[in-house]
Formats: sequence, structure tokens, C-alpha cells
Amino acid sequence: MNAEATAVRDTKAIGAAIPGGWSAPPSDAAIRAVVILGLIPLRLLRTRIGRRLAATAVLSLILVGAVSTLYDHADGPASLQRPLSAVPAAAAKPAAGGRAAANGAGTTGAAALASASVAASRPSKSPQSAAVAWYAKRLGVSSDRVQALQQQRVSATITKVLVMAGVSETKMSTAFVTVKRAGSGWKVP
Repeated sequence: MNAEATAVRDTKAIGAAIPGGWSAPPSDAAIRAVVILGLIPLRLLRTRIGRRLAATAVLSLILVGAVSTLYDHADGPASLQRPLSAVPAAAAKPAAGGRAAANGAGTTGAAALASASVAASRPSKSPQSAAVAWYAKRLGVSSDRVQALQQQRVSATITKVLVMAGVSETKMSTAFVTVKRAGSGWKVP
């Protein structure tokens, strides 16, 4: 015995037990209204404007799906060429011996900052190296954490250099540094 026969039989038994109808039988007017409303989209497809609207709706749905897929699979953050850390590479290595090794403290990068200070005070051979040394000194980071990205020649003696420094893992600082020719080298004024 199938489920339909069971359901029909149970309804007849319940209908006999409870007097009165359960619901009014569907009227012909209601069925006609549903059929007419259901056929409206098909009637619209017969017209030129209806076909254009349908094509526009389908194309819109496809484009929305494509854009949604692109946003779902967005690129991750670009990988860095070298890892950035708050401690310069020289300071990350443990000290060779003595009390610093016993205490677990290495060099603090002061030597790297001092060398950047000396390099920034004398003229450099290229405008990029002068800008890198000056910006490293200004931010207090080692010069290996600063990169020259591009340069713009303003005149024969003045050049602007775009530099970027990795101050920490989350902070990248950039600036335009104006460099002037100083004799045979370049220097930040």
C-alpha cells in the first residue's frame, strides 16, 4: 500500500468522524488566475522588449555571480621578499660571548644606526643611497630596512627619491626625499 492511498483513506475516515468540510474545493476562478499570472512571463518572451529584458536579467545574474566569485577568492597579502621584524638582522644574532650572551641580550642595532649616521653625513655616490641613509637615520632603523623605489630628476643638481622603510611588521613608512649634488656625490640638504 502506498502513502497516497493511506493519506486519502485517513482523510476520509477523519472527514466521516468530524462533520463539515475541511476546506472549500478550489474554484475555477482561482485556478484561472494562477494560470494567467504564471503565463505572463512566457507571453512577455514573445515580444521584442520582453526578450531584451530577459537577456538583460540573465546577463546581470551572470555578472553578479562572476563578481561574487572573484570577491570570494581574493588574493592574499603579497609575500615580502625578506621578513620584516622590529629587530635588525645583526641584533637578532646572539652575542659571541661575555655578559651579553649570559643575560640573553644581543646588540641593539646601535652600531647599525651609527654607521647610517656616518654614511648620511658624507656625500654618497648615488642619489638613492643618500636618500636611503638619510631616511634610515631619520626613522631610527638600519639602512638595510629601507629601499629606494623610484627617483625623479628635478634639475641637473636636484633629484627626488621615493623611499620606503619597514619600521615594523605592520608599518611601512614612505617619503619623498630631495637630494642635491654635493661636489662629486649626493647629499640630503
